[in-house]
Amino acid sequence: MVPMQKVLIAIALVLYMIGCGNSASKRVYIQDNRDAASEQSAKIAETGTEASKSNMTISAHTSPGHVTIMEVAALYTEGVALDIALSDDGRFAYIAAGDAGLVVVDIRDPYNPAIVGTYDTQDYVNHVEVIDGKAFVAYKAQTWESYTRVDAFDVHDPYDLKYLGHYENFGDKNHKLISQNGLVYYIDREGFKVVRESDYEVVGRYDLFDTAYAFALWNGFAFVANGRNGLTVLKVQ
Repeated sequence: MVPMQKVLIAIALVLYMIGCGNSASKRVYIQDNRDAASEQSAKIAETGTEASKSNMTISAHTSPGHVTIMEVAALYTEGVALDIALSDDGRFAYIAAGDAGLVVVDIRDPYNPAIVGTYDTQDYVNHVEVIDGKAFVAYKAQTWESYTRVDAFDVHDPYDLKYLGHYENFGDKNHKLISQNGLVYYIDREGFKVVRESDYEVVGRYDLFDTAYAFALWNGFAFVANGRNGLTVLKVQ
């Protein structure tokens, strides 16, 4: 029995030592993890997590190449400001002001804009373009059955606008107007139209069935944003 007892005692000692070794390893591993966690916490406290740093950067605008935006002036106008165009020299702004007509603002000092004139159009102005000293003003139809028109003004003298003429066969839902080379290119509910400036006669049109919203001109082509139909390219000769 004595030899057997010695064997059992020896086995017990071996198992005990193995257990102690594992515990020590676990303690060391846990301690290492705690040290790593402490180090990571210190880094987070110092610099923030990646997400936190990103949010902080956006809110504080501290990243390289950031853009700072701040309001420097505000000017009350009658009506509803729906569209704006600048004079060719950038000194005056022309505002389509809904039922208040066309409003002219001196913006030579951006910090102190000032109204220098208004033009009572008697109708609801919702779009304006200024090209080569002329302002083209479009009007919104008040009912489904009514139609709108485009007025032209000489704005070479912003203090004294001169009415030049109008064309009254534009449909409602005016979207965009471009003046170029003596012609006015236009999109409304009825489609794409070309109007001659000299007498405001329609010299070209293409029906788009109330789907077009905007267009751009380049080298005799009109590239039309045609709603759910995507892009429509028109050749204008």
